[in-house]
Amino acid sequence: MIFYRSWSPVQALSFDLDDTLYDNWPYIMRAEQWLIDHLKDQVHVTAHLTASQWQGYKRQVIKRKPELKGDVSACRVAWLSLAFTEHGMAEAEASNLAENIFKEFLAVRSDFVVPAESLTLLQNLAKRYRLVAITNGNVDIAKIGLGGLFELELKAGGEFRAKPAADMYLYACEQLQLAPQQIAHVGDHCITDVAGATKAGYRSIWLNQNSQQARKLQALPDIEISQLAQLQHLL
Repeated sequence: MIFYRSWSPVQALSFDLDDTLYDNWPYIMRAEQWLIDHLKDQVHVTAHLTASQWQGYKRQVIKRKPELKGDVSACRVAWLSLAFTEHGMAEAEASNLAENIFKEFLAVRSDFVVPAESLTLLQNLAKRYRLVAITNGNVDIAKIGLGGLFELELKAGGEFRAKPAADMYLYACEQLQLAPQQIAHVGDHCITDVAGATKAGYRSIWLNQNSQQARKLQALPDIEISQLAQLQHLL
């Protein structure tokens, strides 16, 4: 645990989810593969499309509507729908099918449980701090075992721009009725978590498990940790 600034107690901790409380990579890759296989088996008009071609539809959607880049759920529904309509489906049918497939995708994407050590740590921290989830992802928080742990659960999309934009950080302050400096944000990403939280006025705790990220730092965190378990020192 490295302190870059003098530390004073905070009243709340906000947490990034993916790659902070668990290793997200295997779960999202499994879900992506499920989607490709499902589309090939169940949607005949697009069965011939490769993973690369599906990514092309995603790029088209983001080019047309850049605001969807930070809304991973709406973006996925949009590029599925676009592909279906370009292959002959009526817009209403394409939209409904895309929504239904996305719901199935989200169930697969959220089919895991947060490691027991992360859950225990959060439960212990909750005895002293108010806890908030602030994520750019779309995982089902209750399904992965975190239901009821967070006072507030915020996900990018809709009225909230994705981190590092300050939207979710400042909204959390309003809802908790705390000043930004009374909250410390914990996350693995040097830009969306460290820089985003710092610019919003939060204290920041950087979970640095990839030393190469240091070269991309835009703001110095208050604390750097190499393992989530080091947060025990805040108890």
